Amino acid sequence: MPTRDDYLLRFVDLLRQAIAESIKLREKGRPDQAMFALMVAQEKLFARPLAEFAPLPLEEQLRLLTLNEPAPTAREKVLGYARLLREAAFNYGARDRSDLAESTFQLALTVGLHGALDYIDEGASAVVQPSVLSADAIEFLRDLLARIPPQKLHAPVVEMLKRVQLA
Repeated sequence: MPTRDDYLLRFVDLLRQAIAESIKLREKGRPDQAMFALMVAQEKLFARPLAEFAPLPLEEQLRLLTLNEPAPTAREKVLGYARLLREAAFNYGARDRSDLAESTFQLALTVGLHGALDYIDEGASAVVQPSVLSADAIEFLRDLLARIPPQKLHAPVVEMLKRVQLA
């Protein structure tokens, strides 16, 4: 019988493969096919068609994504979703859609911050100590933050950044 760890490893492998395929296609000048690979991965991640979850508000998307998941798995799924969104932003940039790239980087940062903050036992208003987050998660969030002009950060994102001490 498969264990929860097996499930998480398969999930991480799915994301890794989808992102690697997207990068390969984008580098070959095929960003549309790269986006398709990411959409397929998102459907697998959410276990439903894109048309069912994409139009939903972000909070509802995250609720569906993490439904009945223990906190560590929920965090990994949310951070994985953020990584898919980051790769989508790179693909928008490759299609000369810097407007979509910028907004998708901000969405990826928002999702990543939810992944960092929503599954911690420190209370809703607590500042999260950097040691609670993995070095990889901190590096990922900093990378996203560097891709967004500071004056374009949305107020809720700035507040979350303060909680993880990145602003």
